[in-house]
Amino acid sequence: MNKYKNIHHINFGMKGQIVHSILTMIGLLPFYFFFVACSDEIQNELTTENLRDNEALVHLTVNLPSSSVPRNTTRAINQTDNIENRIEEIIILVFEEENEQYIYRYMATGKRIQATNNTTQFQAKLTGTTKSIKLMLAGNYGDAFAEYAPSPGNSEDEVKANMGTTFTGILENLPMYGEITIKEGLHTNEDNNFNVKMLRSVARIDIEKSLNAISRPFVIESVRVYRPNNKLQIAPQEAIDEVNPIVTKPSIFTHAQKSTTPINVEIKEDDPTSITGIYVSEANSESDPEAQLTEATCIVVGGYYDGQTKPTYYRIDFNPGYAEHPFGQILRNHKYIFRIKQVNGSGWSEPDLAATHKATGITAEIEAWEDFTTTMFFEGDNYFGVSSRNVSLGYLSGKTKSIDIQTSVPFTIQWLDLAGSPIGNIIIGNDSILPNNENFSVQIQQDTGENISHLVFTTTKDNRTDQNVTSKLRITASRWILDITVTQENPSKYSNRVVRVFSVRSVGSLGANPPSNTSGLALRRILDNPTNFSPEGTVIIGGFAFSEGSTSDLQQTSTSNKETYNSIKQTLNAQDVIYLIYNTPISEELAQVILAWLEGSPNRVLIVGTDTQATNLALLKHLTQDGTWTFNNTNNGFKCAPQTEDNKRFFSSPFGIVTKDASIQRVDGIFGLCSDYPKDVTPLAVSNTDSKAQVLGINLKKRIIYHGDANLNQNGPLSSNGTITTDFDRLTANMWAWIVEQVCETE
Repeated sequence: MNKYKNIHHINFGMKGQIVHSILTMIGLLPFYFFFVACSDEIQNELTTENLRDNEALVHLTVNLPSSSVPRNTTRAINQTDNIENRIEEIIILVFEEENEQYIYRYMATGKRIQATNNTTQFQAKLTGTTKSIKLMLAGNYGDAFAEYAPSPGNSEDEVKANMGTTFTGILENLPMYGEITIKEGLHTNEDNNFNVKMLRSVARIDIEKSLNAISRPFVIESVRVYRPNNKLQIAPQEAIDEVNPIVTKPSIFTHAQKSTTPINVEIKEDDPTSITGIYVSEANSESDPEAQLTEATCIVVGGYYDGQTKPTYYRIDFNPGYAEHPFGQILRNHKYIFRIKQVNGSGWSEPDLAATHKATGITAEIEAWEDFTTTMFFEGDNYFGVSSRNVSLGYLSGKTKSIDIQTSVPFTIQWLDLAGSPIGNIIIGNDSILPNNENFSVQIQQDTGENISHLVFTTTKDNRTDQNVTSKLRITASRWILDITVTQENPSKYSNRVVRVFSVRSVGSLGANPPSNTSGLALRRILDNPTNFSPEGTVIIGGFAFSEGSTSDLQQTSTSNKETYNSIKQTLNAQDVIYLIYNTPISEELAQVILAWLEGSPNRVLIVGTDTQATNLALLKHLTQDGTWTFNNTNNGFKCAPQTEDNKRFFSSPFGIVTKDASIQRVDGIFGLCSDYPKDVTPLAVSNTDSKAQVLGINLKKRIIYHGDANLNQNGPLSSNGTITTDFDRLTANMWAWIVEQVCETE
């Protein structure tokens, strides 16, 4: 393979049935024929000698990565990972550059498909040309071309949009797609050799049972997939990197419909600890509350709760809480791990009931991550792969991001200079920290009991220039050497971004201009101060646009006053930040609207006040997993929470260091405290008599801020002129800097 002159890269997967009659279906070898005698292979091999004058011989090689590392779990279904890599048929669609666009010309079938270990090779006869061409490869294409034949002259987008195949989740070979651009064209008098990567066109689901100490016993009996799309689009709609193909949004085939009957997953053992290798089509996210219950693809797990003899059923949603994965979204070539951690009650009596009601009774960690198909290498039983070779971080100091490493061999890391030569220290081993270069630090971390490590990159200073800052890191593992590019972006994209903030006209309101209630004026002055938040401020941002509604607006329902309800619903859906403070008895319908708004985009932040028993009650009842608030009328005050790894950034940047245990002035004696918040909620301010009772905290994963005292934003706790002078000023400004990052950074 090292003799190849032209090297590009791709990634593969499903079994097709029919090809349009215009295709010549000769030369396709079935999978069992891969092991015929070498002399027969040579005899049948295509060569340049048996081509016509205008034909070019193309050899394509696919390095097929493993989709999962061996784990200490048993497979509950009879299958192997082979189906995720197997290619039994492939179509090559040829596009030629014309007027700076690629236009479809013709298609050809892949011949002599051969698999050896993790590599698949095939050949094709194509027309020689000196023009730049693009090859689209559809592997295991099913019935994609049974009723569709692209016409010469079609655009890339037209062809991609019409390449759809039926998919019912049956465990066959998986549909796959890849593409390669060949600027120099195809030569007719020599072999044309290329190395390609392809994306699987489906997602994989693994379900693992890992019950914690406070869970009741639970035995998995069944797994069903409800409402998956019955057709999939083989090619993603977005342009992909040919070297490291990956998708960021789903591509839904025009004629796809939600299946009316669930996919039943076969389980072949009693009390399995894992059910792996369930495949589904991509799906769009759902933001409407009703659609989330009745339209979204979901998983229903059936089982025996706490020794019961009749199964009970629980719904689990595709809702990992990651910025790139809003509620219900499913992405191709991604693995979704549903890890059942706790079962604390009986579920629904029937699976169909569980599939149409909110998830309840079961706690599952949902991990969404792309498989290591971007860069994975094998040699015998050893392997090495990384999830990404590019890391991008925000412009502020202290920003972090990690990449995953899957490996069976030790590895080292070292910085490179601008010329690509190694410099400085070499480190190896878990928790090792590579000494900083000028802009970044990096630490090696490892998951317990897994062959998965993480490189955690952190920015060490602000980048306030108009140029990105870039460094390179080298990973060496056995004979494998990979370079990682680390980029700290510049702040130019933030300077014109205006953050839209909605609050409710009452105590603590930020108002329109100016606030109607002076209790929110101190915070408003901090946010309006150009020294703090502006294109030239400490936090670079175009500014804030404030709007407000009345408490009666937030009580509307579609039945009581449909016109007002729809108006406030549209207003809420247009915001970046919704700030629900004191005395807001929100209606159940608008509470559902706000929850759907929050889950509909990773660029939104919800602030929920809890200053009285009735404040935001209809909303808080849906957030009970984040703790129960009690209400006080005492003389106790507040202080900054103990600093931890989760909250330390709020006590340090970008507005400076907050004194440890700094006190916070209290305006009145009525406030709410939460003493049973879970680990997902990070406290920022707590009672000065009980550091476990928070008055201000954040669920960082869900982007929800909780506060128990609307007067926290009033003159007294905060300085009155918008300057950052006190410890609580700094903590508050740092929190709003985090809010700005959530709104802007992932856009």
